[in-house]
Amino acid sequence: MPRSVAAVLLVAALAGVARGAAATPLVERIVLTPAQVGAGYRMRMLPQGDVVKHQVSLDLCDFAFPSDGLRTGRLQVAYLHGGHVPQISNEVLSYTAGGTKAALAELNRALATCPARPMTGPVSGSVPTTHRLSRLVVPHLSLAYVAVHDQASARIRGKTVRRSAVAVYEVRRNVLSAIYSDGTGSLAAQEALTFHAANASARNLTRALP
Repeated sequence: MPRSVAAVLLVAALAGVARGAAATPLVERIVLTPAQVGAGYRMRMLPQGDVVKHQVSLDLCDFAFPSDGLRTGRLQVAYLHGGHVPQISNEVLSYTAGGTKAALAELNRALATCPARPMTGPVSGSVPTTHRLSRLVVPHLSLAYVAVHDQASARIRGKTVRRSAVAVYEVRRNVLSAIYSDGTGSLAAQEALTFHAANASARNLTRALP
């Protein structure tokens, strides 16, 4: 999913989740249900949300992530709400052996070394974007994880566009589940929804991978 400032976040492409070649039964069991996100949310597939090949997953700070090459399955969906509340996306990825360990190491490296200058990411159509990253702590989350507050800014059509969003990446065995907020609403509201979803995702991961 393109997560740059220039992207239109959480655009629904299909009226449901249809299995594709990379939407394996394992990732389908782990992806959040709308009820787990909250009342009134509807789940929609994102464009190419069930495809691995030629798709970027972990692009924190617009870095390239070699661990993307270790993915074996992928499913990313959006949770849309008609009210004025934050909306989120859940991306579930399966990997070959050692893939999630590599992904977490790369995420931590991106968080620690994100430069204070514009970066152009690997997602097609990305524009130079400056990211200010802060590590977050997710209460009650027992799995290994990286949680980030991303304050991003970019020049688009001569204007500075800013977005403040939250992401939580958590792993169990060979599966990573990422929760992304869409940058709308207050930071407190985004954290509350994203952290709630991350804990629900942790339960799905633990049930699917006991």
